[in-house]
Amino acid sequence: MAMQDLTGGPVRGHLLRMSGFMLVTMIVQTLYGIVDLLWVGRLGAEAVAAVALGSNLMMVVMSAGQVLSVGAAALVAQAMGRKDLPAVRALFNQALLLALLLGGLFGLLFFLGRRYYADTLAGDRHTAGLVVEFLNGFVPSLALQIPSMVLSAALRGVGNVRISTLTQIGTVLLNIVLAPILIFGWGTGVPLGVGGAGLATLVAVAIGFAVMLTQVLRSGQFFGRDPGAWKPRAALWKRMVGIGLPSGLEFGLMGLYLVSVMALLRAFGPQPQAAFGIGMRILQMGMMPSLAISFATAAIVGQNFGARRQDRVVEAWWLALQWCLGGCLIFVIAFHLLPEALFRPFTDDAAVIAYGADFLRWISWNLLASGVVFACSGLFSGLGNTRPSLISSAIRITLILLPATLLSRHSDFAPGWIWRLSVAATILQAALNLLFLRARLRAFSSAAALG
Repeated sequence: MAMQDLTGGPVRGHLLRMSGFMLVTMIVQTLYGIVDLLWVGRLGAEAVAAVALGSNLMMVVMSAGQVLSVGAAALVAQAMGRKDLPAVRALFNQALLLALLLGGLFGLLFFLGRRYYADTLAGDRHTAGLVVEFLNGFVPSLALQIPSMVLSAALRGVGNVRISTLTQIGTVLLNIVLAPILIFGWGTGVPLGVGGAGLATLVAVAIGFAVMLTQVLRSGQFFGRDPGAWKPRAALWKRMVGIGLPSGLEFGLMGLYLVSVMALLRAFGPQPQAAFGIGMRILQMGMMPSLAISFATAAIVGQNFGARRQDRVVEAWWLALQWCLGGCLIFVIAFHLLPEALFRPFTDDAAVIAYGADFLRWISWNLLASGVVFACSGLFSGLGNTRPSLISSAIRITLILLPATLLSRHSDFAPGWIWRLSVAATILQAALNLLFLRARLRAFSSAAALG
């Protein structure tokens, strides 16, 4: 459970170790949604659409958690690079305190608004009722996701990814066991349907967070023991939020994108909504290697930025770019050759599979451009400046949703039109990120020369 100095030793080795642990974490996090869909898929297309709609609220929670996670990870990493351990401990205390407060607030708001959300976006009344059933258990789990995310990010800032990875593995295994028991009533005789899927996630997340927090507190290395360390410090909160807010807004825009696409698909019934929900889970698998590399890059860049090691910052980014593109290429090929096979484990509905295969074939072209975006995002996060990522993401989503909304009025409008717009917009986003990165590295180089 020791802190890890990332300013010495081979950059390649640090990136490989951390991204490997992070990839395992990404896989098990994605398995939460996949396990639910695998079991819920047996209940019909309406149930799948309900879980997909309910799960979209995760993006809103992640946007809030990302604000604190990115800010905490960047400041913790930079403090580690400066070898300022008292600052590291203060950041751990303040980040977790703020995360607990924010998680409670979001959980309350979502629980009170769950029925309005379901009635607004579901394709029919039956699906809306299933959304509410799922959210009854799922929403409380979302409240715990923010402190879980922030604690994991702070650990990542000190180079420790082992605790959160092992915790995630344990919680997913628990969810795999609980999901069929609660959904179908195996062994209990009390089937809860989609509500059981939400409840299984809640139990698993709650136990996982409790175990991770206990392990971190027991180590005695990461938190200040003085009771005053838990007193709110507005200055630190402001710094964390200032760094992480653009990244959080970027995740919020992604949540808006998911909800908006679901709304655009509503006119076509639950089948394309279900296909989009499943397709996004599969797409997440294709993006996981790049996302893991991005998170690891942010920690390495942050520590070396704090230590003023520009050469290691640049080396980390180049390695991240190469590895992201290599990982994405594998999934581009898989999505083109095996789209129907990737959907069949989730549903036997022919219409859902047909819509989903078309989605994967088109959206696969996004992956290479997304690999560039993730590599750049890791560097921006480590430097403590996430505004470029927000700007390029906002442009991408605008160039998808605005034309798609206008085209939806056309009598020939089809879901495939949205996927084509997404490909073009994501390529533009990658180009913008490269331009922003070039300017940021020049500024860093000039500052280092002056310092």
